[in-house]
Amino acid sequence: MSRLADLIDEAHEALFDDRLQDARRLLDEARRLDGRDPEVRLLEVDVLVSEELLDEAVSACEEALEDNPRSMVVKFRLATLLLDGFDDIAEARPKLEDVARRLHKGEKPDTGGDGQEEQKQAADDFAVEVWLTLSDVRAADHDPHGALAAADAACKLAPDDAMARVARAAALFDLCRVDEAEKIVAQAIDRDPRSADAWWLRGRIHTTRGDHDKADKAFERAVSVDGERFQPPFRIAEDQFARLIEEAMAELPEPIVKAMKNVDVIVEDLPEVEALKKSDPPLSPSAVGLFDPEPLAPGAGKGQPVRIFLYRKNLEITCGTEEEMVDEIGVTLLHEIGHHLGLDEDDLDQRGLS
Repeated sequence: MSRLADLIDEAHEALFDDRLQDARRLLDEARRLDGRDPEVRLLEVDVLVSEELLDEAVSACEEALEDNPRSMVVKFRLATLLLDGFDDIAEARPKLEDVARRLHKGEKPDTGGDGQEEQKQAADDFAVEVWLTLSDVRAADHDPHGALAAADAACKLAPDDAMARVARAAALFDLCRVDEAEKIVAQAIDRDPRSADAWWLRGRIHTTRGDHDKADKAFERAVSVDGERFQPPFRIAEDQFARLIEEAMAELPEPIVKAMKNVDVIVEDLPEVEALKKSDPPLSPSAVGLFDPEPLAPGAGKGQPVRIFLYRKNLEITCGTEEEMVDEIGVTLLHEIGHHLGLDEDDLDQRGLS
């Protein structure tokens, strides 16, 4: 192994141990050896991220991509940085789609590795990570069919990978193919009983089936495995929920209050899966709200009340505290009123109401 590779490995170990000063020193030494090397440039990005200098990290990654325009590894790192640091799906998705397209065409990523077998494994691991990230992004971008295709690609490359199975199950769930999702998430748990994502999705599936006791047990397993990412659902009685709706509505901007003059807010535990399938693509069973443009009275004329549904059980899963619940109800009402005012999902995303 070369001196440059040793320095990069030592720097990553220092970052893992939170020894930022040592990592910065090793980065400077690596730069003196070859400041244009892609791995050195990516090490600089990692150091900046560890120092919480996210804007500088993005700039460094963009410069690295300018110097290495064909590097799939650098482009993927930039996409994940935009996602993790800024939740910027609009900027990240085209970069991920480009890397995935090139992988699909058989182009080999610049992942390195000493021997032929090690190089192949590194390339396969990289491809799986790309497909899984793209599946998540497509799902967040209201593209469940695309999310399923990306998850299928990951499963094909890594049939025993639990997260690939979770991604496939999640996409099937969002497509309202709940029975299939249940089978696939069971396979994921068989492969990795400590997959918090799999247990959380199983809780979602049980919720959709109305079995809240089993759902809570699954959610508890997810929280026990990864309490930093998952929190127990905030369970709340119907009368308390009604009070929180009033609090949320009292905080809405005046133009929105006026727009709700002919809107009835209806609370239900869960959406009906068959009703969700009427949209193309289907709405996810995890939906927290729904705008129904049909007037309450059949044959009623323009100006008659329309409905916004709030789904209490799904909102409970989304929130961990009463304050979060009020905020989430408010965002959901704004989102659905946006539909009432003629905004589509892209319009709502741009306004931070996805």
